[in-house]
Amino acid sequence: MSIPDRTSVRRYAVTLALLWLPGLAAATTQPPHSHPAALAARASADPQNSAADDAPGAGALAASELVAQVLERNPGFSAMRSAVQAADAQIYPAGALEDPTLTFGLAPETLASNQVDLREVGQISQAIPWPGTLRLKRSVARSLAESAAQQAEDFRLQLAAKARAAYAQWDYVHCAMAINERNQTLLKRLTQVAETAYASGQAPEQDVLQAEVESTRLQNQALELERRRRQVQAAINGLLNREPDAPLPPPAGLPSTQILPGFSQLRAAALARYPQLKSLDAEIAARKNQVSLARKKYYPDFRLFADYRGVMDPPVKRWTAGVAINLPFDLKKRNAWLDQANAELHQSQSQWQDAWARLLSELQQAYAAAEQARQTLRLYDDRLLPLSRLNLQAAEADYSSSGGSFLNLITAEQRYLDADLEQAAAQATLFTQLATLDYQTGGALFPAPPAPAQDAQP
Repeated sequence: MSIPDRTSVRRYAVTLALLWLPGLAAATTQPPHSHPAALAARASADPQNSAADDAPGAGALAASELVAQVLERNPGFSAMRSAVQAADAQIYPAGALEDPTLTFGLAPETLASNQVDLREVGQISQAIPWPGTLRLKRSVARSLAESAAQQAEDFRLQLAAKARAAYAQWDYVHCAMAINERNQTLLKRLTQVAETAYASGQAPEQDVLQAEVESTRLQNQALELERRRRQVQAAINGLLNREPDAPLPPPAGLPSTQILPGFSQLRAAALARYPQLKSLDAEIAARKNQVSLARKKYYPDFRLFADYRGVMDPPVKRWTAGVAINLPFDLKKRNAWLDQANAELHQSQSQWQDAWARLLSELQQAYAAAEQARQTLRLYDDRLLPLSRLNLQAAEADYSSSGGSFLNLITAEQRYLDADLEQAAAQATLFTQLATLDYQTGGALFPAPPAPAQDAQP
């Protein structure tokens, strides 16, 4: 290849600039994690958003909307609420007396006897447990109902966290697809530049081949992103109790600012509000009352009764009243009941201790991941993305002046693409970890969605 003269170099540089600069400007000035739906939503959003979910954009799905819909439509949560209603309904009967018993009989041979009148017998009786037994039974039922309510709350918070995590992936995959599309457009311009330079003898054929290789790589990345989009769509529809391929609106975008409270504040909220601990607290209270009930089995229960015995003569003997008691002589059986109650109490206390340790461990892990994602976002915003952009611009300038290689330009483009995607991933990771922290702290980070409507009763 002959060495180009200055005129041809200038002509080539002008051609390159005309083809390359519009695409570069579009790629380097558009927000790295924006997509059409997100841009529409963010344009009207308050830039001072905290960790709260974004408001919905026109024709777009906000995280708060998805959480509310999941809680409304998920059959698992509906089942949990029904379980709470069933547990509440058991409180009153648990502390109520047994129904009284009425018995009636007659002497059949007196039906057709001409010698004696019809003789009948009857009894009404009422079981009365040892004093304090009914109160303890009702307290057990009330504690178990509270435990069920906290389990339902735990399920609700888990569903909300899963919905927010799925929404973060839904937002990320749309951001990544938009980034991929912009880079494919950018690379088309770059390929045109390389082909023009090669046709004029100003660049080797390798430049064109490198551009085609990078273009193929971006096309394969687009296929991977489409597969991931369909997977996330199926996951979200599963939470919504819909068909896996049911259409979903595009995301409205994640909050531009996501505040991470201090760990000590999160720890205090977790220990005070974590539903699993509160459920186990209620269960321990129930177990303690069951131990007291087991001790009361060492005492007799009573049965009050009133009898009418028509077979007795004279008539003054026919009415009787009295009390019956059981005789708790089988101490081995009662000792076994007490041992069972104590063992179940110890089991619940051990489960509470285990849940407490796991909570603090998982809270620390989620906080570390969220803190890393927050610092990564700051690093990308303040340094890595601007540097990658400048590096791409410098590589373009070097190549346009015939002083740089096409490989350097492709490498710079790849690094800028990677930085763009990594920033979007860090933002999704931060939102996901905040959702996890919200679950672990009993809903302390995000505002509670509206309560789902109660299921219709027959």
